Amino acid sequence: MNKTQFNKVINQISTHNKLDIKKIEALTDEIKSQLVYFIVRNRGPIIKELIPVTIDNGWLASCGYLYETKSCKGYTFIHTCENRIV
Repeated sequence: MNKTQFNKVINQISTHNKLDIKKIEALTDEIKSQLVYFIVRNRGPIIKELIPVTIDNGWLASCGYLYETKSCKGYTFIHTCENRIV
């Protein structure tokens, strides 16, 4: 997945510039996996609902995704120590 494809999917699952959890849950596991791999390659925080069951949590931990934080906007993020969630 490249940046254009990523942005296209993100726009499809957004409502009024905010990610919609119901639309995220409607995505296939394959699309969710591709989104997660793209985010991990770019070292960004991942919304917990975006992680499909096919992604191994041990693999995420080995990539440095050890922290779970609830944001003030209601999302739960899995992230590295490099990210600051507000």
